[in-house]
Amino acid sequence: MGREIEKKFIIVKPSSFPEGTVASRIEQYFLLPRDGYDTRRIRVRTTAGKTVYTYTEKRLLSGFTRIENERGISEDEFASLLKERDPDMGKIVKTRYVYPYRGHTLEIDVFPFWDRYAVLEVELGSEEESFELPADIETVADVTTDKRFTNKALAVRSPAPEEFPRRG
Repeated sequence: MGREIEKKFIIVKPSSFPEGTVASRIEQYFLLPRDGYDTRRIRVRTTAGKTVYTYTEKRLLSGFTRIENERGISEDEFASLLKERDPDMGKIVKTRYVYPYRGHTLEIDVFPFWDRYAVLEVELGSEEESFELPADIETVADVTTDKRFTNKALAVRSPAPEEFPRRG
């Protein structure tokens, strides 16, 4: 059982990424809830021609800290779990760009439903940990605790840019 502590931002989609960035195509499906977890999902992730399947359970602990259990699964288990798909949730498809920056790993998710925007996530060791984003990243809003911008919420409805919270 692990902890996930991450900050999440809406950003203007970068026109390029630093050398060494790893890009992956991700398809994500949400499963019917059970066992006290807020979220159950399965993913198929393809990076440089290699495909990996994962099963994840998450539960909010406090603030923006979650309990996260994640494990690799086989393609057959993925197909079996897909039968537990929540019929109210759409499939999420995104391209994830991952690169290190000043002691942290930045993950930028580019979705097909936004032309100009993306989501940036940075994992932290604690909710108080400080971090820095690259100067060329234009932040639109901190959506760390805004439930409208969880992947689960985006599987139902993607907010239009005019609905983004604005910096104060």
